[in-house]
Amino acid sequence: MVAPLIWGGIALGSLYLGGKAISDAGQAAESATKLAKWSVAGGALYVSYRALKAGGVLK
Repeated sequence: MVAPLIWGGIALGSLYLGGKAISDAGQAAESATKLAKWSVAGGALYVSYRALKAGGVLK
């Protein structure tokens, strides 16, 4: 008689933790996208700086 309650609790807990994991994965993907965007922006700035320095525009 207690077993269905235990299995029901396990099922509900699994659904809750699964939803939380999906939410966390979405946040991680968003953070990775932001990191990639700023990495590209920083890289472009560095390459521009080096090109200007190599061209003699900057000392």
